[in-house]
Amino acid sequence: MYLYLIRHGIAEDPDPLNLDSIASDELRCLTKVGRRKVAQVADRLQRLELTFDLLITSPLVRARQTADILMDKQLSPKLEVSQDLKPMGNLPSWMMDWNARSFADIDISTLAVVGHEPNLSEWAELLLFGKIYHKFNLKKSGMIGLKFPDYRVAIGTAQLHCSIPPKYLYS
Repeated sequence: MYLYLIRHGIAEDPDPLNLDSIASDELRCLTKVGRRKVAQVADRLQRLELTFDLLITSPLVRARQTADILMDKQLSPKLEVSQDLKPMGNLPSWMMDWNARSFADIDISTLAVVGHEPNLSEWAELLLFGKIYHKFNLKKSGMIGLKFPDYRVAIGTAQLHCSIPPKYLYS
């Protein structure tokens, strides 16, 4: 199975005057430039004929908007939302849910998740090396591709398939 970790596009800056910073962060939208760059990345993935059997996104607005652009470009037939992909998300919980499901959904061989930093870089390191080294830094609209020997996602079992900064995906 292939797992692609995709960081959301460029979003509005947080509102420093908003006292409810968590709610404010959850509502941040992609900027005009962010939308354009995500669309360029999606166009490039389309030309490379890379599609995903399933796309799972964080519920935060900027991630959902990124996923919606990927869906608009028909890069996946299905979109789901996972609370585990929120900032400071829970990899063990997501893995447990995915692994329980993957045996029933064996037609999913290419999966993409849209989320946030530092989660995605840390998840990639855990899945590859079994620990976090803080060496990966996934740029906005960038992508890390991991390959697993079967449908099960497990810590330390992935192989690096690709790590693509967004500038190489822009048209």
